[in-house]
Amino acid sequence: MLALKIISPFFFLGMRILSVIIYVITIVAAYGGRINPDYLTFPSLLCLAFPYFAILTIILILFWALSRKIIFCALGVITIIFCLTPMSDAFPLGGSRKPEGTGQVFKIMSWNVIHARDIRHPDSPGNRAIDYMINSGADVITLAEMRTLTNKEVPNFSDSLRDSLFSVYPYMAGVPTISDVKVLSKYPVERMEKISYDSDGNCRYDFFKIIFPENRELVVAMVHLYSYGLSEQERQVVTDINSMESAKSSMAEFKGSIRKKLREAFRNRAEDARKLREDLDDISPDIPLIVCGDFNDVPSSWTYNIIRGDDLRDAYGETNFGPAITYNLHAFYFHIDQMLYRGPLIALDLDVGKINTSDHYPLIGKFQFINK
Repeated sequence: MLALKIISPFFFLGMRILSVIIYVITIVAAYGGRINPDYLTFPSLLCLAFPYFAILTIILILFWALSRKIIFCALGVITIIFCLTPMSDAFPLGGSRKPEGTGQVFKIMSWNVIHARDIRHPDSPGNRAIDYMINSGADVITLAEMRTLTNKEVPNFSDSLRDSLFSVYPYMAGVPTISDVKVLSKYPVERMEKISYDSDGNCRYDFFKIIFPENRELVVAMVHLYSYGLSEQERQVVTDINSMESAKSSMAEFKGSIRKKLREAFRNRAEDARKLREDLDDISPDIPLIVCGDFNDVPSSWTYNIIRGDDLRDAYGETNFGPAITYNLHAFYFHIDQMLYRGPLIALDLDVGKINTSDHYPLIGKFQFINK
């Protein structure tokens, strides 16, 4: 009994210190996307993990409420209230919608398909990624990390599988020497000469125009922004943490090459975002537009905020409840694939597909054209 009385004050002291630290980190993470990574990159790194810090804050609120410690419970509630604006992106409170009127409804898939490889079952026969596309029901499929869609790039891409794919999607656009993004479509599609910068054959985005029935035009900006460039060994730094010793080793690794690569990635991605935003501003706001793909960054990040601007709407945020995970490897469980839109469109739904051939899950959005 005496031991409990001695331990209890020290336990609650430790919890108070931990709570203050978590509350402060949560606020910094929530607004890390407001700080230009050209000047400071650590807030951008915290922004990636904002949903997890917000969940920790909520757990601490419940702990202090059950412990009847009003002050630290109230501090947690204030923290959440202060973070409500960025939380609306990370923790949306929307829901799917039903079509209204007579405007055409269509589905668009966005997927970093990593060359249609099967990273978990590399020796399996057939090709699960291609089968998934064929059976997806999407009208338009936008792919990142896909250059040629031939058997030289796509594993087990038999003639029959190829014929099946192109019988469903007879139209394709994308230039291998320009970028690694492609569009497959049930309707005519063409690449738009829209790129505003020379990327030496590694453009981070490309624009496409799809012509739907009744001459409905949709512009799609498919993106694959600058990645973190971590090696397989560096990615394992997080997954290998299972003790204090391994955590110390991981931190030492982080302070070296990993930190440098992360800093470079945040800054290069910000530059990608600025250039993409300039091109988006050149497109009439009256034209239906979808910006989708692998942003390599989360909602409320600096990159996301620049691209979204004041005119784009987030299809996931409007049609879903709760946070999402779109990257599924190395314990980096983040929402880094996005689908934004503007113009005479309405987002009805956006699902995160759970096929795990790639390190990214596909996004499948359902939209409706608004008749004027």
